[in-house]
Amino acid sequence: MYKEPWVIHGRGFSNRIGGKLLVHCFIMMFLGFCGGFVWLVHLADNVFHILPLPRIEVFVPDQGELLRNAHVGTMMNAMYVMAIVLLSPRLNFSALQAKWVYYAAIATLWGNMIGYSTAVYAPERGLQPIGDWPNLVSYATFYTAVVGVVTFSGICLFNAIRVARNK
Repeated sequence: MYKEPWVIHGRGFSNRIGGKLLVHCFIMMFLGFCGGFVWLVHLADNVFHILPLPRIEVFVPDQGELLRNAHVGTMMNAMYVMAIVLLSPRLNFSALQAKWVYYAAIATLWGNMIGYSTAVYAPERGLQPIGDWPNLVSYATFYTAVVGVVTFSGICLFNAIRVARNK
């Protein structure tokens, strides 16, 4: 049975691995657009009205900043990971580094999306490990995302320095 390589020398992530990571990114972009739609309803004073449809009152939590974060934060994380996929040929990952970047990026994407979404309902905004379950979920997923982004950003920085030194 043929096993797909993680990286192809001089080309970065293999097509399958890079493609799978991009699927996660585009799912996050879609969910970020959904978060933006909810934020838009909040900005319109809980009214959804697109002509010729009738005006519909929709309850949205009065957490404008957190709703914006669920939109912008999710999409920014997706774009960051997309940039890493596109830069992978320049960063010359080893197979082991590619695995770490792949899994850490997925943990970052999903951790931030879940954290941003649950923080809207968490009195502590997921900033401390106390309180009710939305806050604990938000805290735990943000924590996972931070570990993930530090991991894959560190690997990328290490490889960028190595490439800059021409080694």
